[in-house]
Amino acid sequence: MLSYKKISFSNSGVRIIKLAAFAVFSLILSACTIAPVYSDARQDDNNFNLQFESANSRLEQIVYSKLAASFSPSPTKPANLVKIAVSSSNVTPGVGSVGLMGQISVTDIETAQIIFFGSRTASATYTTSGQFLANQQAANEATERAANELAEIIRLTLIGILSAQPQT
Repeated sequence: MLSYKKISFSNSGVRIIKLAAFAVFSLILSACTIAPVYSDARQDDNNFNLQFESANSRLEQIVYSKLAASFSPSPTKPANLVKIAVSSSNVTPGVGSVGLMGQISVTDIETAQIIFFGSRTASATYTTSGQFLANQQAANEATERAANELAEIIRLTLIGILSAQPQT
């Protein structure tokens, strides 16, 4: 037969083990230095002197308004002009989905030099039913969700591109 002995600790032994565990976890957590990309705590760091083009459609208006809210306004003259053209994309994961593509152009206002030109895509899915109006409303809502996602993707792209540029 198997037998075992019960190990007992005194109150001071348990207290020492708890304090040691607390110290180890405190040291581990104190080493974390990750700064979130999606927070507004460091809003002043996102001051890139941007001017946004006028929107030509409802989807562009959604993208531009999200971007304008993400970047703090500059007290100085804008240095870069951002133009975005939003259109339907060929990226559609399946039936009941919407794809959007945003053509991005960032131009230095003083030199008229193009800093960045590229495109980003976003998509959103929706559920269809037998009712035409419900399907249309679901498609509209999915398009707006895709536009919000596209704005976030473009925001991160702009942060990446403009962080490498010297700030004025």
